[in-house]
Amino acid sequence: MINRDFFVFIKIVTSCLTAGFLIFFISALSGEDLIKNHQTIKDLNSIEAEITAELDGGIDRRISQLGEVPAINPYRKFYCAELAKEIHEVSYLTEKQKIAFDAYSVRDFENKSIRLVNYSESSNLEDLKNELEIVKRELKNSANLLDKKRKKLIRQRTAYIILFIVLWIAIYFYYNRGIIKR
Repeated sequence: MINRDFFVFIKIVTSCLTAGFLIFFISALSGEDLIKNHQTIKDLNSIEAEITAELDGGIDRRISQLGEVPAINPYRKFYCAELAKEIHEVSYLTEKQKIAFDAYSVRDFENKSIRLVNYSESSNLEDLKNELEIVKRELKNSANLLDKKRKKLIRQRTAYIILFIVLWIAIYFYYNRGIIKR
């Protein structure tokens, strides 16, 4: 004779597996991929961490490493080229966010890059600084968008976890009274 505890264990495992299959079936019917959503949350967290690091002093550190602005033109032009390179690297973070949301436009990024090159070739420091301010605003906007998307995916994941637990309990009670009975 098989022990009663073994039957309880079988009911728990069977109800867990059944609830898991039902959750994946329900999520597939609704068009959601739970595994992909979990990976997306990880990706959004890493991009948001990079953006936050740049906003919390990374940009200022990059600019301070360039030193003071030279007054003589060949050195000033080199400084502007380095500043444009730093702005370009920082603005790529907003492009990562756009790629994650499938809103990336090659033309926009190309136009921004051409504009930065033109400013650096003409040693136009004021326009480069204005461009830096625009990039900072874009980074803040990107961080907000990433946070909203991440919170939405976390709420969705939490809802599926709660649904899984409810289904597990319901199926366990069903198995307890029905199919697998001693």
